Amino acid sequence: MAIIEIQLKSLPQLFDSLDPAPFRDKALDRDAEAYLVESMDELRPGESAQLRICGPSSLRESMPEITAAVHAHFRRAHEQIEWKLRRQMRVGRLSLLIGLLVLAVTLVVRYLLHEMGSTSAQILGEGMLIVGWVGLWRPAELLLFERLETRSERKVLERLSTIPVELRVLEE
Repeated sequence: MAIIEIQLKSLPQLFDSLDPAPFRDKALDRDAEAYLVESMDELRPGESAQLRICGPSSLRESMPEITAAVHAHFRRAHEQIEWKLRRQMRVGRLSLLIGLLVLAVTLVVRYLLHEMGSTSAQILGEGMLIVGWVGLWRPAELLLFERLETRSERKVLERLSTIPVELRVLEE
């Protein structure tokens, strides 16, 4: 089991000082969040992990709230990235329809230009073919590659939303 450790001197270090939300709904400090995400991302898929908070014994009474806050923070982050992905897929499907329409129009124009038989018409026809394929670039990027890029990030956030949290008391 992999142990991800964070050392705290006091509870406010863990949370974003600009977030006015109640304790359980507070956002984590950006540096702490980045460290946790990077640490989890370095682990092998399926490797179990635990978050160990090293700090004074005064944190002991706050551990249930800390655990709930960490889980809630990463659950919200996971929900946000899922929402963004669903929105991107909607945009991607619409872009695909537009891209296919652009490709169809450019292929027809290319065919008509080739029928003219002149060299300049053939050059323009090849340009139309390129424009048609470029019209499919963004839909392919959204529907294929964006989904792959966010897959790893979604898994990391999902794992962090359920990670076991323990306190290791440091000598004061």
